[in-house]
Amino acid sequence: MTPTAWTAMNFTINLHEAAIWLAILLRLSLITFMFPIFNSRQVPSVFKVCFALAFSVILYPLLRETVTPIPFELPALLAVVVGELVFGIVMSLSITIIFTAFQVAGELINFEMGFGFAFVVDPQSGTQTMLFSMWFQLLALMLFLGLNGHHYLLKAVIESFRTLPIGVFAIDQALYDRIVILSAHLFVIAVKLSAPVVIALMITQLGMGLMSKFAPQINILMTSFPLTIFIGLLFMSFSVLIWGTAMEHINRDLIQFLQNLIQVRASGAPSSHLPTF
Repeated sequence: MTPTAWTAMNFTINLHEAAIWLAILLRLSLITFMFPIFNSRQVPSVFKVCFALAFSVILYPLLRETVTPIPFELPALLAVVVGELVFGIVMSLSITIIFTAFQVAGELINFEMGFGFAFVVDPQSGTQTMLFSMWFQLLALMLFLGLNGHHYLLKAVIESFRTLPIGVFAIDQALYDRIVILSAHLFVIAVKLSAPVVIALMITQLGMGLMSKFAPQINILMTSFPLTIFIGLLFMSFSVLIWGTAMEHINRDLIQFLQNLIQVRASGAPSSHLPTF
């Protein structure tokens, strides 16, 4: 009986290639953990880690020639991490504005329909929220995915590796002003989305008020609740037809805003382009 021969396997690691892969993993992991689609409590952290690792391995052959290797010196490494953290916050904030706009629109409709005290537990955040706010958040997510918004988002992230080096992103006064203006569009989007339903409910309330003057014997308080709910649900069903088109325009303007933001930060030149929404 001959003894079994054990052969030692020697592995060599190219530090330069490893630094490139770690740079790709750093940006992808921060963006993955911050994006609204993945920051829900229902998405396990193990899935986020595996997704970032798998996606970085897929993108490594495509981006290895353009990505700057991550430095291993502690001061330079901290500067790179801070820059990527700021970049991930700005990117995730831009996407969060869209979903928050739908949530605010749901709260406006919820209040006009008389459901201001109807709260449910939001499974994504674990907090109490208004009934239609959660429904509008889920609607925004389905519209975003149904219109291939995640495809354009991934394209913008991949393009950022080619135009924006790792760790150079920073906030200045011009970028701060652009973020403030973009945040202000949150309320503009919410008002536009909820306008058909809110106007119909306001007209209904006005009619009920006139009815109470001409027919005081009618209990308007008890009559208005079912009528308001019916009118609100009816016009919400009509508005669904235009919310998909509105979400398509919002996604297009958002992706264009992100692409211009990446290009402007890469070139250092100011830009006057702002999303129209």
